[in-house]
Amino acid sequence: MTDNAISRDIFERLRQSTAGNPAEFTELCRDYLVDARSAISGMRTAIADGDAHELRARSHYLRGSSMMLGAKQLSQCCATLEHMARNSELGSAEPMLQEVVAALEAVEAELIRELGPVVAPAEGSAA
Repeated sequence: MTDNAISRDIFERLRQSTAGNPAEFTELCRDYLVDARSAISGMRTAIADGDAHELRARSHYLRGSSMMLGAKQLSQCCATLEHMARNSELGSAEPMLQEVVAALEAVEAELIRELGPVVAPAEGSAA
């Protein structure tokens, strides 16, 4: 783990919490990625619909779950998007959403390097 996309300290503490069952940890990470893709899909729809409330809710959810995993950059991007939505500043939300997508791609690549391809959600998952 390189500490770029995911904080090594936080990731290792989370991994240790499931030390008795490595498959459970991999499943937890896979579920995170599936949920993250779904949240991004919802963010994309909220931006297209001009729904600041939904964008804020989806951004808040992904920010929190990313923080728990140690995905600091992704969490920060979500916090910015959440702030924009709270202030109904959706005009510049799409470029920030692209930063969220790029940050999630980096997290997913890091998880695949660390846990193997089994952590990757099935192709065609929301995103």
